[in-house]
Amino acid sequence: MQSRENGFLLHLPLETKRNPGNPYTPLSNSLLNLTDFQYLLASNVCRKAKRELLAVLIVTSYAGHDALRSAHRQAIPQSKLEEMGLRRVFLLAALPSRELFISQDQLASEQKRFGDLLQGNFIEDYRNLSYKHVMGLKWVSEECKKQAKFIIKLDDDIIYDVFHLRRYLETLEVRQPGLATSSTLLSGYVLDAKPPIRLRANKWYVSKKEYPHALYPAYLSGWLYVTNVPTAERIVAEAERMPFFWIDDTWLTGVVRTRLGIPLERHNDWFSANAEFIDCCVRDLKKHNYECEYSMGPNGGDDRLLVEFLHNVEKCYFDECVKRPVGKSLKETCLAAAKSRPPKHGFAEIKALRLR
Repeated sequence: MQSRENGFLLHLPLETKRNPGNPYTPLSNSLLNLTDFQYLLASNVCRKAKRELLAVLIVTSYAGHDALRSAHRQAIPQSKLEEMGLRRVFLLAALPSRELFISQDQLASEQKRFGDLLQGNFIEDYRNLSYKHVMGLKWVSEECKKQAKFIIKLDDDIIYDVFHLRRYLETLEVRQPGLATSSTLLSGYVLDAKPPIRLRANKWYVSKKEYPHALYPAYLSGWLYVTNVPTAERIVAEAERMPFFWIDDTWLTGVVRTRLGIPLERHNDWFSANAEFIDCCVRDLKKHNYECEYSMGPNGGDDRLLVEFLHNVEKCYFDECVKRPVGKSLKETCLAAAKSRPPKHGFAEIKALRLR
């Protein structure tokens, strides 16, 4: 793949050749400013759907996160998602030469077993996340347009209550049918007026040449958000007309969205920024059948937390859970283990801290 200047970023060169056995090709060989885009691996989960789908989950995943993808499948397998009118695919990119822990052959074997990988021929790198994000939206728009009503985009290290999401989408169809079928649906955690990071030493440093303004427009956290096919089509089409920007959620649900005049649906109350709160939710579900106050949050580096969470929260949708009593909120009762490591070699101190 030829590198070319796009106004913001020099694209990383391709290091992996396309698998000639892959029978699926995109309708176009372009993706944003890439002119020879191809799938290394592609899924047919929508083609296999025998009925209309409520939603397709597109999960941004680093190719080497095979254990994390396994946790997603253990938490809720594709067969159960199918019963709920859902499908799931994981969005990957080509392996960089520095990747020593997984090979393309292993990914091909994973695909043969599960059929849920979508891999583009651009290199895995955080500065290529916008390619991956657009690839997912574009794939659903092309492959699932006839079957799927909604799209749920999420990161692979996020805990999410899929039963809550299904109920939300079903309710949206009934109570706000105009929004549900519109080309202006973007729903999730809204981040308002955030400034670009201008510290050069920071991984997320953005130069004024890349983004000259003092603040980003409001955008949705890429942890998890909900959209639909008509909206995704508009975002992809507009992104292809604009200069590339590498911070995907800021660009697509902020800058591009603003150009299109799409409002954001705010559901910040769904989310916790503390993995410890999700951990405490699991604890209280097991002990007291307390409903969890949050439906989404980070896994805190614990791949098994999604499995524990979904396996325990499901019972709440069969009226087996109760509201948390007054004075028993997570902020009041959740204690987390704080580990401090001295600057040099030493011992770990573990103590209970109340989260705020």
